[in-house]
Amino acid sequence: MASPCRRAVQRLSGMRPVTSRLTMPMAACSRVAVREFSCLKRSPVHPAQQAWMNAATLQAVRRASQNSSGGGFPMWSIPVFLVVGGGSLFLIRTKKHEVQEEQDKQQRMSVGKALIGGPFELVDLKGRTVTEKDFEGDFVLIYFGFTNCPDVCPDQLDKLTAAIKKMDAIKKYPPIQPVLISVDPERDTPEAMVKYLSEFHPRFIGLTGTKEQIDKVCKEYRVYYSMSPKDDDNDYIVDHTIICYLVAPDGEFLDYFGQNRTAEDIAAGMAANFTKYMLEHGDLGGSLRAARLAREKEAQSS
Repeated sequence: MASPCRRAVQRLSGMRPVTSRLTMPMAACSRVAVREFSCLKRSPVHPAQQAWMNAATLQAVRRASQNSSGGGFPMWSIPVFLVVGGGSLFLIRTKKHEVQEEQDKQQRMSVGKALIGGPFELVDLKGRTVTEKDFEGDFVLIYFGFTNCPDVCPDQLDKLTAAIKKMDAIKKYPPIQPVLISVDPERDTPEAMVKYLSEFHPRFIGLTGTKEQIDKVCKEYRVYYSMSPKDDDNDYIVDHTIICYLVAPDGEFLDYFGQNRTAEDIAAGMAANFTKYMLEHGDLGGSLRAARLAREKEAQSS
């Protein structure tokens, strides 16, 4: 009985064809040779027999190469296949990378965005109704407080005034609109708020309203406020959230600044948000502001 090694040599030398008349590619032929001669590693072989087997292997490889040029798998097409296949793979990976980048961008924009802000309807110091749409196109700093606050509110409004002045000195940034929303509508009349805000930045706007209106806007901005019991002089203090909110020209919440932030911190935070908004939207609210002013002009003419 022929040994496994002898049967492998017979197959490769042509005594028993390994393949049909359909040709075998070079790589496939090499794999057959490696597989068939793997048994040689387990037993010693005479040098003459080794030379004979090498010659048989070379003959089988040459036969496969000659057959491939006669209508099977042409050898010259291998580089072409590799180039075309590599190019296609590159395009697929590039497109996949672009899609992944866009998905990551959308995720970065949505993840961590707080549900702060929303529609409101209040009254300005001239008795006119004001909604969130009246600030479209502007970056708005909103602070909730009250005119009878003994120390915290004045300190915060002084700090915001200093931060806004720092931003006003940078000409590439648009003017910021500061807003004080009263959490004490019972005492914060338009007259009281006009007098109070005259001590701070001249662009400050005061907004008040009914208790229901104040409750609604506080709920939108997640602001807590509570009135203490009145004393014998009918006086009281309002405990409230001490946070300033930065709102984008499209009405979306951007950032907040707590009581421990300095004027320099607030100015730096606003500048960073302005830059980010510019990169994402292409401008700093100019188009929205122009559209709002056009609507206001049309309403006045009619």
